[in-house]
Amino acid sequence: MEPVLTPSAVEIIQLALAPIFLIVGIGTLVNVATGRVSRVIDRARWFENLAREEPERINQKARREIRALNKRMRLANWSINFLIGSAVVTCINVMLVMVNGLIIANLDTTIIVTFMVCMTFLTGGLIAFFLEVSLATATLKIRAVDISQFKKN
Repeated sequence: MEPVLTPSAVEIIQLALAPIFLIVGIGTLVNVATGRVSRVIDRARWFENLAREEPERINQKARREIRALNKRMRLANWSINFLIGSAVVTCINVMLVMVNGLIIANLDTTIIVTFMVCMTFLTGGLIAFFLEVSLATATLKIRAVDISQFKKN
C-alpha cells in the first residue's frame, strides 16, 4: 500500500518549510554568538589568572578592558536569548501552520502574530549582536607600526 498525500497536505508541508529555513539561519547566528561568548570567557579567564599571579599588572587599561568584556558578555547573552526566543516562537509558528491546515479553524491571525513576535526577537538578537561586535571593535587597539621598516632598500 502506497501512501498518497493530498494536495492540501503537500501545501501544508510547503508552508511549514519556509519557517524551518529561518530556524536554520537562527541556529547559525546562535553558533556565531556562542563562539564570541567563548572568546570573551577565554579573555576574562586570562585576566583572572593575571590578577592572581601578577596583580600589579592589572592597571587602568586592563580594568577598562575587563569592563568592556563584561559589557560584551551581557550583550552576547542578550543576543543569544533573543535568538533562541525567536527560534522557539518560529517552532510554535510551524506547529500553528500545521494545525491550521489540519483542522477547521482560522488561525491566520495567530500565525501572523507569532511570526511578528519571531521577527521582533530576531531583530533584538541582531541588534544586541551588532552592539557586541561594535563594542569589541571599538575597544580593539592596534598599535601603529612604522611602515618604513618593512620597505625594501
